[in-house]
Amino acid sequence: MLRAPPKSYPVPAGLDPITEEQFKLYNVVLKHIQDPNLKLPMNTNDLNKGTTDESSLRSLSSWEKFWLTRECILRHLRANKWNTQETINHLKTTLCWRREVGLTHDPEYPNNLSPDKIAIENETGKEVLLGFDKMRRPLFYMKNGRQNTEPSFRQVQHMIYMMENAATLCPQGVETITVLVDFKFYKEPGVITDKAPPLSIAKACLAVLERHYPERLAKCILINAPWYISAFLKIMYPFLDPATKEKVIFDEPFEKHIEPEQLEALYNGRLDFTYKHDVYWPDMVKACDEMRQVQYERWLKFGGAIGLSEFDLKGDHEELMYPVDFDMTKLK
Repeated sequence: MLRAPPKSYPVPAGLDPITEEQFKLYNVVLKHIQDPNLKLPMNTNDLNKGTTDESSLRSLSSWEKFWLTRECILRHLRANKWNTQETINHLKTTLCWRREVGLTHDPEYPNNLSPDKIAIENETGKEVLLGFDKMRRPLFYMKNGRQNTEPSFRQVQHMIYMMENAATLCPQGVETITVLVDFKFYKEPGVITDKAPPLSIAKACLAVLERHYPERLAKCILINAPWYISAFLKIMYPFLDPATKEKVIFDEPFEKHIEPEQLEALYNGRLDFTYKHDVYWPDMVKACDEMRQVQYERWLKFGGAIGLSEFDLKGDHEELMYPVDFDMTKLK
C-alpha cells in the first residue's frame, strides 16, 4: 500500500481562514464539546431516548477527544450549514455511533471493530486503498464485481473500516477522499459472479458516509455499470443530498482524474498491482494502525485537547502551529 503521495504534489501551507461569524459559531460548538462533565451513551438508541441512567453513560475517552479535531468540528459545521445546535447534535450522534460500531481505537472499550472481524470481506480485493490523486487525496477503490460474500451487516462494517483507514491516510492539509467505483464483474477464484449488493446494503453504506463522514468525499467516479446497475443507481440517486450529487461522476475513465503513476494498471495506469490478500491486508492494517498511533501521540504531545488541528497531528514539525484557541480569522 502506498503510504504517502508523491513529493512533487503540492503541499498546503496551512489552514484556510474562516469569517469572524464562522469562528464565533465554531467556538460555541467547541466549548460545548469541551465540557468535562459531558457524558454520552454507548449507542445511538439510548441517545435518541434521552437516557439519564448513569450506568449507561460514559465520559469521552482520550481517543474520542483525539477524534474531535478543529477540522472535524468544522466539517460537521459545514455539513449542518453552520447551525450550532444541529452540529452539536450531529457530533454527539456520531460519537455514540462510533462507540456502537467499535470505532473507539481504545483497548478498554469492549466493542472494537477489529480487522480480523471483517478480513474475509476483502479476500478478493473488493475494496482497496491505493495511491493518491493530484490533490494528494487517498484513492479508495470499490470493486463491486469482486463480491465474495452474501449480504450482511459485516459488508457495511467492512466499508466503515476502510473509510476510517482512508481518513487516517489523508496527508497533512488534506481532508477529503476520492472514491473510484468499478461495477465490472470479474470471474476470479472466490468471486460470486453477478452478485451486486442489495439496495438495503447500499443505502446503509450511503447513510454511514453522509451522516458520519461529512465533508469527506471529494469525488466519486463510477465506471462499467451495466444497465441493471444504472437502473439501481437511478433508484439510489434521490437519496443523495445536493452536495453529494455534485461530486458523483458517471462513466468517465479514472485516468482522466488520476495521474498514471498513481493509478492501477487495470485502469490504464502504471501501478503494476495485483491484489494478494495475505500480503495487502496485513500491510494495510499495520500501516494505518501505525499512522493513527503516531498522530495520537502527537496529539498527546501537543496537550491532548479537543480542538487541536489535524495539520499539527499529521505533520512532522516539532512546535505546535495551531493551539486550540488559534484565531483562524487572522489567516490570509
